[in-house]
Amino acid sequence: MSTPSTTIAKVVLGTTVLMASAFSAVRAEAADRQPSAENGRQLYASYCARCHGLNMVNTGATFDLRTFPKDQRERFERSVTKGLRAMPAWGGTLTPDDVQALWLYVSSRGADSPEDAVIRRPK
Repeated sequence: MSTPSTTIAKVVLGTTVLMASAFSAVRAEAADRQPSAENGRQLYASYCARCHGLNMVNTGATFDLRTFPKDQRERFERSVTKGLRAMPAWGGTLTPDDVQALWLYVSSRGADSPEDAVIRRPK
C-alpha cells in the first residue's frame, strides 16, 4: 500500500515527465520551421503591432516600418535585439529565427506575395 506522500511523488514525477516531453516536441517543431514572412506576420501581431500599428500602419508616434530600408537588415536585427531609443530590446525574448521572420515580414511589404518569402536553411 502506498502512502499519500508516495502517491504525490508519483504524480509529480509523471507530470514532470509529461511536461518535459511536450516541451521537447514543441521545441523540435519550432526548430523544423523555417523563418517566413507568415511567421513574421504572426510575431509582429504579438510583439510589434501595439506600438508600430496593425499591418505596420501607425499613427506616426513610432517609426514607420513600411519605410525601413530593405538593404539594412543588420540595422533592423540590431534594433530589434538590442533596442533603440524608446524601443525595448527583444533579444531575450525572440530567437534569431524569430527576428529573421520579422525581417522577412517587414521587408516584404509591397511584395507580390510576402508568404513566399522564406529563408532556406542548408540541409
